[in-house]
Amino acid sequence: MLQAIRDRAHGIFSWVLLIIIGVPFALWGIQNYLDTGQESPLAVVGKRKLYERDVNRAYEQSLQSMPSLAQFDEKEIKRQSLERLIREELIAEATDAHQLRVSDDGVRDFLQGLPYFQTDGAFDREKYRQLLASQNLSPAEYAEQVRRAMAMEQYQRGITDSALVPEAQVESLYRLRNQQRSIDYVVIPSLKSEQPVTESDISAYYETHRADFREPETVSIDYLLLTLDELAGSVNPNESELRSFYEEQKGAFTTEERRRVSHILIAAEEGNADADKAALAKIQAIRERLANGETFAKLAKEQSEDTVSAAKGGDLGVLAKGTIDPALEKAAKALAKGQVSDPVRTPFGYHLIQTTELEPGSTKSFEQAKPELVKMFQRNAADSRFYELGQKLTELSFEHPDTLEPAAKMLGKSAQTSAPFTRETGEGLTAKPAVRDAAFSEDVLNGKNSDLIELSPEEVAVIRVRDHRPAADRALEAVRAQVIERIRHERSVALTQQRAADTVKALDGGATLTDQAKALRVQVQSPAPFRRDSDALPEPLVTAVFGAGRPKDAQHINGLVAIDDGSQAVYQLKSVVDGKSGEGDQELGRLREYLNNYAGQRQFTAWVDQLRREADVEITRSEQP
Repeated sequence: MLQAIRDRAHGIFSWVLLIIIGVPFALWGIQNYLDTGQESPLAVVGKRKLYERDVNRAYEQSLQSMPSLAQFDEKEIKRQSLERLIREELIAEATDAHQLRVSDDGVRDFLQGLPYFQTDGAFDREKYRQLLASQNLSPAEYAEQVRRAMAMEQYQRGITDSALVPEAQVESLYRLRNQQRSIDYVVIPSLKSEQPVTESDISAYYETHRADFREPETVSIDYLLLTLDELAGSVNPNESELRSFYEEQKGAFTTEERRRVSHILIAAEEGNADADKAALAKIQAIRERLANGETFAKLAKEQSEDTVSAAKGGDLGVLAKGTIDPALEKAAKALAKGQVSDPVRTPFGYHLIQTTELEPGSTKSFEQAKPELVKMFQRNAADSRFYELGQKLTELSFEHPDTLEPAAKMLGKSAQTSAPFTRETGEGLTAKPAVRDAAFSEDVLNGKNSDLIELSPEEVAVIRVRDHRPAADRALEAVRAQVIERIRHERSVALTQQRAADTVKALDGGATLTDQAKALRVQVQSPAPFRRDSDALPEPLVTAVFGAGRPKDAQHINGLVAIDDGSQAVYQLKSVVDGKSGEGDQELGRLREYLNNYAGQRQFTAWVDQLRREADVEITRSEQP
């Protein structure tokens, strides 16, 4: 059922329902959403106040859904998160205004269908109470939250499900998507021009394209680079320091025990003496069968009432602290590999536990850890020194803006010099955009030291320009070979294009593609009918063919298109056959569903946008996210 909700929920609303359902099992609870204390709100939407903690939760959710955190604007994402909360509250108010209500039976059926609250496929009332209690929520409070979310979903679906795309539009798109076109074509390879390149050609081309041959603006820099690794390498701890450090960091050299366990469960409701007695007898009988040589995995598949793990031979995976009932965890940790526990009672019934894999924990000795320990010690010791030197480097480069000498003396090193580089490219240190941006900044070009440039959390630099060369035209003699090559290439392209155009003209005049192919000494190619998503032909050719019209009166449509390798394709479009759906066509059904969903989502988004424009929303704090 949860997946069904996830599939149906869309856009602005979807996260609301899923968070309300999932909150009791995350690291924070719904009670935080409700308990705002005396904190001043960020915004007020009608009667609802939105607090910074609400925005922070929405912000964290946004980060979790991002494919990469390499580059993101924290301020912008928080602004979007606040806006999302405002719009969600507007939806809730609209739902309340229309007096939409979900019945008690509806809420109960929904909750009982959630896997969070089930044991062996059935609703577990005690588990339900325990999980809610762990978040300081009463069943009534939680049910009311779910009721509100379900009503909001009902309201949204009333809008999205009312959008219907005309069947003619669905059929039209289907025909286009599945349309097939048939062609014959030839490829005219790039032709070489025999026309000599004269001095006047070279001079004229150079003057017309002078900007293409300019020497770009370049600078070379002197720089001081400070790295944490360099500082760490200069730290030489003695034996006593290392041993003390080892005791402090011993946890870093300790490998926790890795234990994989399986179980067999016979369910038994607490408080029912007869059921308890029957379950205990059954689990003891299973243990006897294990003692007589039957395998744990086999009996788990046959007898365990935990159907999920039973399908895997009782496997519960690698044991992690707090993931199973404490009584089970205690019993499992007491077992040797392959050993089976005595029956263990939990609120769910009686279990047998077996440890199937066991890798004991271990701690590296001082001698074993020493190489790693030295590196850790060095980096820890260098951290504070790195910060101090970075501060001094900043101060000295600012106090002496026309030289790096005082800063270099402080660091005990000489400035290094880079090769010339441009605004777009560099090598080594100057390959870093931050260095190039600083080097071409106005202050640095005017002879001042740069500010401290943070290249990474462990690497900083200060630079100054050593040599600056503005962009300048290169002499014709220096680029003569390039000019000649460009002229020849452009002539070759023009010659090939002209040959292709002449071929199309001949075809339009009644010539056959076969005769033209013989004259060009190329082969006519006749691929099978293809769709617009075909990858069997060059992409430019497929695009050109599907951009052409339809042949009329058995007349071919002739055309040409440049191929990426410099050749030209001349084609004859012979026929166009639209896709035709049949009764029960699954693709047509999927296409209809897609278009209806898309139209519904656009309709819902437009409605929410209208609510937002008309809303009485007050942003109450100037320090917005």
